[in-house]
Amino acid sequence: MAVTTKTSPTADQGPTQVPERTTVLRKILVRQETTLMLVIVVIGAFAASRSDLFLSQSNLTEILRSSVIYFVMACGAALLIIGGGLDFSAGAVFTLGALLTCKMLVDGIPWPLAILIGLVSCCAFGVINFLVITYLHVPPIIATLGTFYMLTGLNNLVTDGNDVIPIPQSFQEIAQGSVLGISSDVVIAAAVGVAFWFLLERTRFGVKVRALGGNRQAAVGNGLRVLRLDVALYVIAAGTAALAGVIYSAQVGAGQVTAGGTSTTLNAITAVLIGGVSLMGGMGSIQGIAVGAVLLSLIDNALVLTNIPPQYNSIVIGAILVSAVAVDHLRRARIYRKR
Repeated sequence: MAVTTKTSPTADQGPTQVPERTTVLRKILVRQETTLMLVIVVIGAFAASRSDLFLSQSNLTEILRSSVIYFVMACGAALLIIGGGLDFSAGAVFTLGALLTCKMLVDGIPWPLAILIGLVSCCAFGVINFLVITYLHVPPIIATLGTFYMLTGLNNLVTDGNDVIPIPQSFQEIAQGSVLGISSDVVIAAAVGVAFWFLLERTRFGVKVRALGGNRQAAVGNGLRVLRLDVALYVIAAGTAALAGVIYSAQVGAGQVTAGGTSTTLNAITAVLIGGVSLMGGMGSIQGIAVGAVLLSLIDNALVLTNIPPQYNSIVIGAILVSAVAVDHLRRARIYRKR
């Protein structure tokens, strides 16, 4: 008589694995933006306890306006870094865009056309960066630093070292006016942010950029036209740097030769890295960059209101930057362990 045994349906499937319980709240808490928001709350609470002016509407508006330049520059820089590139010429392109636009305004060219010509001219240097990196095989950091120094000299030649003034009031209203009670430069920055968020998160171009930065060899093997992507990213980075320069000129009412430079470049890249964009490429978000830019502006503002020496600004930002990059390293290591 044959003996039959009943086998459990799961007997041959090995040990049962308990799925990892990942709640929506947990996903939110581990995001870089959440950490930065907590830092902003802590710094804000400290500043508010030391100064009654901190929470005033005028001061909070000024914090947002001060972050506009960082954020607009950071949008293009972030897209480039996510795609695996790097651009240290942004500060000089920033100045060139401002000076070219203001010179044309002084010569009587209408401001929409002056801005367009200034932006297109600066985008040409994005193409130059791409060509030097791609066909002369110069590392991005060296190629773009070279462009930075050449443009710094060009900016002084174009203006003989003098600021470009006066510029029309109609142009200054681009940054000094208001839309529905909101400062117009903040509105412009918000529009740029929405456009870049859509480009990165909702288009095939954004998917390709992440794929390119995540694994360049795999992107080539999958048939992506990497050269087209590269040139587009360097042009976009140059364009946003120039746009930030134009907005800054409208804010201060002049084309300043001393604007931009190394500090502007480093502040933009710092906002990118603090905002959660990985220096190794492939990872990052526009909303994170927005929070990072506001944090940089907040630190400047809080130190002034609390009468803390400005030297501490660099110490605080440096500590936050190192912490952000360390968190990025741990985050990438965790992701690759799961794979």
